Amino acid sequence: MGFGSRWMEWIWWCISTAKFFVLVNGVPAGFFSNSKGLRQGDPLFPYLFVLGMEVLSALIRRSVDGGFISGCRLQGRRGMEMNVSHLLFADDTIIFCEARKEHLTSLSWILAWFEAASGLRINLAKIELILVGEVEDIEEMAVELGCRVGSLPTVYLGLPLGAHHKTLSMWDGVEERMRRRLSLWKRQYMSKGGRITLIKSTLASIPIYQLSLFRMPKLVAKRLEKLQRDFLWGGGNLERKIHLINWEVVCTQKEKGGLGIRKIDLLNKALLGKWIWRFAFEKEILWKKVIGVKYGQAGFGWRTNEARGMYRVGVWKEILKEANWCWDNIGFKVGEGTKVKFWMVWQHGAVPKFTPIICLGGP
Repeated sequence: MGFGSRWMEWIWWCISTAKFFVLVNGVPAGFFSNSKGLRQGDPLFPYLFVLGMEVLSALIRRSVDGGFISGCRLQGRRGMEMNVSHLLFADDTIIFCEARKEHLTSLSWILAWFEAASGLRINLAKIELILVGEVEDIEEMAVELGCRVGSLPTVYLGLPLGAHHKTLSMWDGVEERMRRRLSLWKRQYMSKGGRITLIKSTLASIPIYQLSLFRMPKLVAKRLEKLQRDFLWGGGNLERKIHLINWEVVCTQKEKGGLGIRKIDLLNKALLGKWIWRFAFEKEILWKKVIGVKYGQAGFGWRTNEARGMYRVGVWKEILKEANWCWDNIGFKVGEGTKVKFWMVWQHGAVPKFTPIICLGGP
């Protein structure tokens, strides 16, 4: 990796000189040294994953360049193409390849080389061979890799993978987690102020992760808001009690006489709209490259083309529905002017988009 010997000695000293002790009835029972590994919470711990996974990433890239595995080839508008061979997140890895026995054989060799180079051992019990479409002799291929066969839809990093974005069952896990949390508060007496605090801090935060990528169906949003309403007025037992104030008033800002609880549909719109902002301002990031190839970029790369025809993938199509209000509330501060037409956009601190004289010049 190019690190100097002195730097490596410092790191080794930090790891090898650490000592621990165990509290027995509140009294330290002597110190002992560790033999390997890192302490929990060590700031070096995330970098260890990065260094280890970089070895696997390099092996996969070389295999793709050599034609041993294929990856996933994306084709977009205007003949643009992109190949994605793998995705990494900490110790979770997705590897794309064709459903061919020779490709899986190459993949098994890659994993064996990674184990030999890193000293890590891959847990084959957690590996799944997930199919896209109809594949023959899949059981033989799974034996070749030494793993089990999975199927779509599945869950990856807490999000549904391969499920239709409008399916109601995709949100069953969110509702189940909310009901499970409510069951913990069933026998606890809480004031209404305490319930409001729990709704804001806990119940309202449970669906945020999934809301940040998928549009929640209105029926599901009504069910989740009903759980919040019943908890506010009836407590953890969700008793049927009179709702003294309309829910719309409860969700109004405190400055306007409400309690400041966020409505799920408005929160969903805000989280989806943030992807419009991220696409415009984030640079050299993989997801932006994939979306840019799939749909094509417009407006100096600030936005994508519309999701139409064969390119109307559901998730991004739903996100683009928030583009209009998003761009109406985004302003620009003109710098060199290479990526902004100053007579067509909102400038920072300015109200009009253009003067009548500049308007005559056209876009």
